[in-house]
Amino acid sequence: MTTAKPRITAKIAGHALHPLLRPFAVGYFLAACACDLVYSQALIFARNGAPEFAAITEWLLIAGLVMAALAAVVAVIDLLGERQFRTLPDLRMYAAGSALVIALEVYNLHLRQTAGADAITPTGLALSLAATAVLLATPSRSWARMYR
Repeated sequence: MTTAKPRITAKIAGHALHPLLRPFAVGYFLAACACDLVYSQALIFARNGAPEFAAITEWLLIAGLVMAALAAVVAVIDLLGERQFRTLPDLRMYAAGSALVIALEVYNLHLRQTAGADAITPTGLALSLAATAVLLATPSRSWARMYR
């Protein structure tokens, strides 16, 4: 027996907003992690400090956090607007994983704003890798299936 598709509450021009916003947040966080990996491996950056490279990762984290916040607001709107979303088996893991990623990246951004480029290795890199691991481990298949 197939169940009817849930009614999407948060949409624009007939398209659900959450699956449009979340990939941007994930992409920005993955790009920040990639920049951290490059920075940690490139001796020229380590020798010269490269504050502009650290600023790039800060902007990526800020953009990712803004998009994650928008995606979270839209997800809450969908959860409150449709009961089928609340019955997803992976919902708690998805929400907890998303909240953990946001918390890790907020702390990562805070460290970078206080310590500058010195925060990238090793702490910023470790936080970026941890956030990436949580993103990869968080079940989102059931959530995405509801939007198709």
